[in-house]
Amino acid sequence: METKQQIKTRIAPTPSGYLHLGNALSFAITWALARKQQGIIALRIDDLDNARFRPEYLQDIFDTLDFMGLDYDEGPHNPQDFQENYSQLLRLPAYQAQLDKLVQQGMVYACPCSRSQIAALSPQGLYPLTCRDEQLPLDTPNAAWRVRIPEGTTISFQDQLLGHCTVALALEMPDFVVRRKDGIPAYQIASIVDDLAMGVNLIVRGEDLMLSTAAQLFLAQHTGATAFTDAAFVHHPLIVSEGNKLSKSHNALSLTEMRKAGLTSQQLWQKLAALLGWQNAEIADAQNFLSKFRLQDLPRHIAQV
Repeated sequence: METKQQIKTRIAPTPSGYLHLGNALSFAITWALARKQQGIIALRIDDLDNARFRPEYLQDIFDTLDFMGLDYDEGPHNPQDFQENYSQLLRLPAYQAQLDKLVQQGMVYACPCSRSQIAALSPQGLYPLTCRDEQLPLDTPNAAWRVRIPEGTTISFQDQLLGHCTVALALEMPDFVVRRKDGIPAYQIASIVDDLAMGVNLIVRGEDLMLSTAAQLFLAQHTGATAFTDAAFVHHPLIVSEGNKLSKSHNALSLTEMRKAGLTSQQLWQKLAALLGWQNAEIADAQNFLSKFRLQDLPRHIAQV
């Protein structure tokens, strides 16, 4: 009889702003989903976006997990441990090796286009394939690397919450960037390499990252990363406030501001329970949340009151 593989997932915030209620909900869902199945949880902090990195944002991640009472099995214990042993900047050679596989297949090209040039040609901000056939050298100064997405490419996968999902990748994310102009590998590359290196087999993320999942599955399919294509996916609903998803730029909604205003851990858990429609559930902490949690009970839409 085949033994079922143990679940391994990750909580993967970015230190690019103070965390908000949406981040807390994502942490809670990821944690509960893994703990329900006696799975392993890794804390992985995605810090390649060094332009927006600030030490206080990094500290906020540890403070938030501690405030919520969420434990994890692998990963850094504090900011210093993170920067010395876990920063993505320590894994640049592994990301470059993944990029090299794409280069060897002739799938990558150089593109010096700026965001304003792209926006002028494409009001939706979708890349208009300007440099695809220019054959610029990959070492062109101040050029990003883009991966060729063949016309008509769609990516399909099973989601444990949403069922069968299909993304029209060529239409929705044409020839996306895999290496930034500063030479740093892009999020899509780093994320898949980290998931593979950590042995992650359950990827939990917000519905806003559905396109990223499709992009990473495309990369995995073209680099032989079957462990990633075989992973389970859960895309959970986002908290919407006045029609828009919560973002780190709304500082008033940050958990750190709420804590300063007197929010207790118990009140945060009650807030999360209310957002999920568990009106009468007495959720006071992580353990209460875990005992009540069932993936199939997650609502399709969550509105911030």
